Amino acid sequence: MVESNRREAAGERAAAACAILLLQHAASQAEIGPFARRGRETPDTAARLYRAAAQRGRARPRALVPARSFA
Repeated sequence: MVESNRREAAGERAAAACAILLLQHAASQAEIGPFARRGRETPDTAARLYRAAAQRGRARPRALVPARSFA
């Protein structure tokens, strides 16, 4: 019984370690937290980059294709 509890605890520790590893990998891919590139380290900088990208998106006129009439 005691050995079964030890195995279960070891399995939980292994699962927790795996989860941490996956979380760190995801953070590095998203370049957030300690894996952030320079200039994206603060929330203010991230907000400024987001607003600049939104402004660039609005600045480009989008061509609308008129609907065709099949009459």
